[in-house]
Amino acid sequence: MSTQTKNKILVIAVAILLLTNMAMLFFFLKYREHGKKGWHGDHEAIMSGFLQKQVGFTPQQIQQYDTLSKEHRDKMKAMFDEAGKNRESQLKQLAAAGFSDSAINSTAEQSSGKQKILAVSMFQHLRDVRGLCTPAQVPVFDSLVSTILGRHDERKK
Repeated sequence: MSTQTKNKILVIAVAILLLTNMAMLFFFLKYREHGKKGWHGDHEAIMSGFLQKQVGFTPQQIQQYDTLSKEHRDKMKAMFDEAGKNRESQLKQLAAAGFSDSAINSTAEQSSGKQKILAVSMFQHLRDVRGLCTPAQVPVFDSLVSTILGRHDERKK
């Protein structure tokens, strides 16, 4: 396979991933804009119940978790809102550049950087919630957090 063919395949793959990510953001933002509560209400109840029943959080720890969670939710909302605004600008730039390989690669690079920021924010939030645990609760939290997040992913499907 020639280098040019490989490059075209990579560019097509990047374009498909970029469009898929933008579609996901569009549907996420559209779903939220219509005033629907989405999974956040259920998510909060699930996490609070998980932290109380499985990890053994006290009412004070739950209150601290609620504060952390609200701050995190507000921060993530702002990030997703900004991503929605940037999406339109990126599409206009791609069109203006004729969807050239370099424009697609540049846009995909920008998109992946923003996704990394979102992932880092989520992991930092988990670290902060873990920080609320007592030393005895930490091993329980560590062993069960992937289970509860995995269940959440299954429910979304």
